[in-house]
Amino acid sequence: MVNRVLRGMTIILVVLALASTLAQLVKDAGMGTLPRLPLHVISAVALLLAGVAFLIVQPIICLRPREILKNVLLAVTFILWGIVQLMPQNALSMRLDNLVVALFVLDLAWAAILSVRPAKESLQ
Repeated sequence: MVNRVLRGMTIILVVLALASTLAQLVKDAGMGTLPRLPLHVISAVALLLAGVAFLIVQPIICLRPREILKNVLLAVTFILWGIVQLMPQNALSMRLDNLVVALFVLDLAWAAILSVRPAKESLQ
C-alpha cells in the first residue's frame, strides 16, 4: 500500500516537473504567455519537483546502500539547485550555486566509478 502511494506521488511529481520544463521552454522561446511566472521560478519548480520525485522513489527501488546514497545525493542536489534558483543573487546564493556544481561533479564522478568498477573486477 505504501509503495503504491509513493509510486503515485512520484508519477504526479514527475508529470508536473515535465510540464514545468515544457512551460519553461515555451516561455523561453516566446511562443506563449502562460505561465506568467518568471523563468527562474518555473525552472526552480521543475528542479524541486524532479528532486523530490527522485527522493520519494528511493524506498521502493531495490538498490545497494551506496547506490541509494548516491541517488539521495543527486535528489538533494536538484532540490538545492531549485532553492538557489529562487534566491536573490548574493554571496550566499553564489556559494550555494558553487556547492551545487561540486555536488553534481561528485555524483557524476561516483556514477562513473560505479560504472567502470564491475568491468574492472570481471577482468580479475
